[in-house]
Amino acid sequence: MKIAIFAARKTHRHYANKLSGYLRHSGASETSVLWYKNLWQTPAWLITLFRAPGSSLIRVAIDFLHTKQNSPASVASGGKRFYILFPLKLIEARALYSIYYHTLKSRQFSHLVIWNGLKFRQRIAVIAARDLGIPTMYIERGLFPGTTTLDPQGINYLNSVPREPAYYKTHCKEFSVTPCPVSRPDKLPDSYIFVPFQVNTDSQIVLFSPWLKNMFDMVKHFEQAEKTLGDKMPHVVFKPHPACEQDYSDLIEKINSRKGKLHIETDTPTPVLIGHADAVCTINSSVGMEAILMNKKLIILGQAFYGIEGLTLKAKGQQGLENALRNVADWQPDQALRNAFLTHIRDEHIVPGSWQNPDDHHLDSMASRILSFIR
Repeated sequence: MKIAIFAARKTHRHYANKLSGYLRHSGASETSVLWYKNLWQTPAWLITLFRAPGSSLIRVAIDFLHTKQNSPASVASGGKRFYILFPLKLIEARALYSIYYHTLKSRQFSHLVIWNGLKFRQRIAVIAARDLGIPTMYIERGLFPGTTTLDPQGINYLNSVPREPAYYKTHCKEFSVTPCPVSRPDKLPDSYIFVPFQVNTDSQIVLFSPWLKNMFDMVKHFEQAEKTLGDKMPHVVFKPHPACEQDYSDLIEKINSRKGKLHIETDTPTPVLIGHADAVCTINSSVGMEAILMNKKLIILGQAFYGIEGLTLKAKGQQGLENALRNVADWQPDQALRNAFLTHIRDEHIVPGSWQNPDDHHLDSMASRILSFIR
């Protein structure tokens, strides 16, 4: 077996260099770290550059433009169009595909390991591997704190976690509840649903949020729900994502000055907001997994791998959102399903330890897990 580990960031390359050694020690015949900046230097890839692009590369270029359209400046201006960039981005995608295809084929790799797989460069590398029949394994931040995900199918909504409740009936085990870290802050409503913002340019929103295009749009739908439900509308507490560069100051002032059922909180830690909420509502954030760990009711607005019937409530449009807000107080998740779902994640889907700060145990576990998918 010849394993390629594709790295498009320095932190990824640093980890890949360490992991490569552990893979060889564990039995891999050959491993190589593919640093994206070095792959273009062999000019043979130019032979395939001007072939007609496949539909997959066209989709990658379009999704990149959608990401740009969700950038802070574009959202603030009402959705600046970037379609004029499409031909240039398609040429870049074609060039990267040719580079990655040639590298994987000429060096006869049998397997590919990659981070995320949904970013522009990584996604193109995955397409090249797929066209060569090379299986890919995906690394991402773990679904539990202090862990790392390794999946042979994808990450987030594309991962291999079973979606059918029946699967978990034979996997039922007890699973502890993550406690809330601190007592309830006085400024929080006595009863509320917590709704975390997400990064507008993240693939979770660009690719897996069919009816909510950004966080401003999401708040508008909650405002409409408040008008429709009236006194039956629960209090809702939003919180902007700390990593999002979008300016929400005007929205915060508008919502909080109304003194209605909607509130935007900015400085209370997310685990505290989850822990004291009656329910959590998210598009597809990792906060959803935190909510399940804290045994909270969960409403899903987008495409999320944990959107399993009986485990969560789904809202696929405005009416679905209003129905979920109206009925969530009387709904309860299936506890046996929750326990079995979390047990599966722990035992089958994650590797202990963080890839950002890997110790020997983590690297040995990751190498063993990778090889278990190959053998």
